[in-house]
This record gives sequence, structure tokens and C-alpha cells, in this order.
Amino acid sequence: MGTTPEQARAQVAATRGRIDLTLDRLEARLREELDPRRRLRRDGPRLALGVGVVALVGTAYLMQKRRRKRQQPVVGDWIESMPEEWRVRLQELLSEAAEATDLGARRRSTSGSRSPAQAIALRVGKTVAPIVLNALAERLANRQAGEPR
Repeated sequence: MGTTPEQARAQVAATRGRIDLTLDRLEARLREELDPRRRLRRDGPRLALGVGVVALVGTAYLMQKRRRKRQQPVVGDWIESMPEEWRVRLQELLSEAAEATDLGARRRSTSGSRSPAQAIALRVGKTVAPIVLNALAERLANRQAGEPR
């Protein structure tokens, strides 16, 4: 048949006791997880190792960056490193471009649908492009020569 009131009270008291015991264990575990001193004692070696690795990698990176910076030659004005005839030609082209813009010339050239300013810009580009590409190639070669393989 059914349970007597005394048996029901005993079951409720036993269940409350198990719940209280479980709550006490959970509270102790939570306090242990949130206590910084205990956590540091438990996880201290791993934290120290992590900080050490970060410091070591950071120091190595900074040293390598400084070494590369010292090895790279100081790049001056790239126009000064041009051959003299190229600089003269570049100056002529730039003065032609300045004159064309000063006059407000919008006439189309007979060779195509380019304006004089576009034609001058194209000629300047054809003159300067090899110089710039050569400087970039030298920088890349210097950078690759300086890196360990």
C-alpha cells in the first residue's frame, strides 16, 4: 500500500541530506576554482611556462627585427641614384607636363585620342618604370640575401 507519514518524512529528510551534501561539495569546488591563491598554486607552473614562452618569442622577434634593420642599407633619394641622362630626361618631361597644364591645353593629339598631358604621363611612366622596378628588384634581392634559409 502507500507509505506512512513517518516513512515519507524519513525519505524527505534523506533527500534533503543528499541535496545538502551535494550543495556543500559544489560550494567547496566553486570556492576552490575562484580562489586566486589556490588556482595560482595549481596552475602556476603552466602560467609561468606560458609567460616564459611569450617573453622568449617576443625577445627573439625584436632582436631579429633590429638585426634586419641594421643590415638594410639606408635608402636615399632614388632620383639621386639615377643615371644623369635619365634625371635630365625626367626633368624635361616634368617641365613639359607643367607647361601643358599651365596652358590649359585640352587638344587631342593626332596620334590617338590621348590628351597631351596623358601622352606626357605615359612617357614619364615609360621612363620611370624601369628605374622603380630595378630599385624594387634590388631591395628584394638584398632582403632575400640577408634572410637565413
